[in-house]
Amino acid sequence: MASVNQSVNLAIANSQPTDVPTLPHTGTNPDEQVGENKKASLDDNSALEDGVRNGDLIEEKSKGVVEMEALQGRLTTTVLAVLYGTFMLLSYSLSLNQYTASAFLNYAVSYSFEAHSLQATINTVTSVFQAMSQPPIAKFADYFGRVKTYIGCIVCYVIGYIIVTSSTSIVTYAVGNSIYILGITGLFLLQNVIISDISSLRNRYLWTVFPNIPQVINAFVAGDIASSLLTKGDQTKQWRWGYGIFTIIIPVVALPIIITLWVYTRPSRVHRAEIKARHAAQVQGHSTSQFWTASKSFFWQLDFIGLLLFVVGFGLFFVTITLANSKTARWSDAHSIAQLVLGVVVIGAFVVWERFYAPHPLLPFRLLRRKTVVGCVLIALFHPMAGRCAAGYLSTFLQVAANQSVKSATRITSFPSVAGTVTTIIGAFLSRRFRTLKPIIIFGFLVEVLALGLMVRYRTSTNTQGELAVVQLLRGAANGFIPFPTQALIQAAAPHEHLGAITAAWLVVYYLSGGIGSAIGGGIWTTIIPKKLSNYLNDDALVTLAYTNPFKFALMYPPGTPERAAIARAQDEAQRIIVIVGTCIAVLALLTSIFLIDNYKLPDTQSLEEANTNEEQPDTANRQMRSYWRSLWAWKTTQ
Repeated sequence: MASVNQSVNLAIANSQPTDVPTLPHTGTNPDEQVGENKKASLDDNSALEDGVRNGDLIEEKSKGVVEMEALQGRLTTTVLAVLYGTFMLLSYSLSLNQYTASAFLNYAVSYSFEAHSLQATINTVTSVFQAMSQPPIAKFADYFGRVKTYIGCIVCYVIGYIIVTSSTSIVTYAVGNSIYILGITGLFLLQNVIISDISSLRNRYLWTVFPNIPQVINAFVAGDIASSLLTKGDQTKQWRWGYGIFTIIIPVVALPIIITLWVYTRPSRVHRAEIKARHAAQVQGHSTSQFWTASKSFFWQLDFIGLLLFVVGFGLFFVTITLANSKTARWSDAHSIAQLVLGVVVIGAFVVWERFYAPHPLLPFRLLRRKTVVGCVLIALFHPMAGRCAAGYLSTFLQVAANQSVKSATRITSFPSVAGTVTTIIGAFLSRRFRTLKPIIIFGFLVEVLALGLMVRYRTSTNTQGELAVVQLLRGAANGFIPFPTQALIQAAAPHEHLGAITAAWLVVYYLSGGIGSAIGGGIWTTIIPKKLSNYLNDDALVTLAYTNPFKFALMYPPGTPERAAIARAQDEAQRIIVIVGTCIAVLALLTSIFLIDNYKLPDTQSLEEANTNEEQPDTANRQMRSYWRSLWAWKTTQ
């Protein structure tokens, strides 16, 4: 399972010749900003608790946004160093957790539960749950505040892993894993959102990338770490230690973030007393009780109806389509058809509710009127779909058709991650220098189309190890210039109030489209391979073995034998169709980046809205002056 930040390897471009600071800021020196904004931050703090006042009336800005604006006014170099440094350490730890989790899952389902066939089902449900949890977490972060939601995610992470490590059945394991996924998804999402809250648009790509840089190390060391744990002691217990150590590491590493955010977003004692007094006075003016007033506000602000419709509708739909034609379900099954139809109906109800009836929508549908938002969402749909489609069954192809060793195949498949990390850093500095994102995204897609197009020629069983590796490196380099700047661009197209919601919605599309791409690649593979094997092998038993267990087939028939040449030819032809389809999808993404996104100039403010507000007075004055002189000239010419 790829992390939120691993699956998004990105880049941007910026335009003034300014040296890159060691820490981000929002346009001014942080130390100077503290003195200038101290009073403003105290005023902002008075609104931190206003989210539940006035019953049905909701203020323009949520508590989460207000407390982050208060934090902006208190930022110092020390605070920024603690936040970014701890985010980097925490991101590395969570990434290591994810890299090793698949190995631990293998041992858990095989040795402890004897249910290896259910591993794919667990992974599928986990991916859907990871995607579906993004908008609810963002909504909670707006209503309860970033700090409390962050603490809640830590609690979910720890409780989930405690259940996993103590599980005695596959059902208990699945329950604990779902709670853990909720926690780790929230931690990655809130890291993205908090960094976006406190960074300027000019620096955002750079500081969003910064905590993820060390993750590339895990591609090389995670296997050794997992092996050192699993190969010593009882195999039914060692995987539990693999999960258990992270229940200690993650809360300890996250503690400085929690303390820093809690201290620097908390209102002063005087303001807390004023807030309580104001709330008490407001409640006295209502005929209903304080509890009933707060409950109504809580219900409508969190949009419980929208949350329920979203989770049920999309959960039913995507779980059904991802598990169909697996060992546990078929498209023709009555329950699959019923779940699919019910999911579509509930999704329709969700859209109608959010568009016309929700007082405080879960997703800002009105932002979809903006061209750049639509373009970024389409990029989130096409880009992962193309990549995951082209990566389908690559490891199998490398070991069986291309005759690469396990070590060589593992390295070749990990090259995109390494190359993407390098180009992401390059893109981040370019974005800060040239203050623009669109050219970087377009360049990324040009490279991606080139890389996927070259795979038609250089992903065959006759290519050398170097040729197979180079096209992978090129695809990874392209990936470094696409997701992060696209995420920054969609954030720039939305006001600060909707930053969390629009980021979560974008990530939902990004995650789910990757699953769609895998399904496309898998569908091509499972459709073409059996037919080609039947054409090239005249033995039904060999066809069945070559399709169901290609690795065993490769051991029985070494390179140079007619049987090995037959399976290599079949996989060559399947991979050719797969990369052609991936290339076509990438072309759609390239066209989207050219015609459906705007080339915003990135300011030194948190949002474009804030930059426009700062410039509004001079612009308005100039327009009024020009209008005055035009009217005066028109009056004179009529005399």
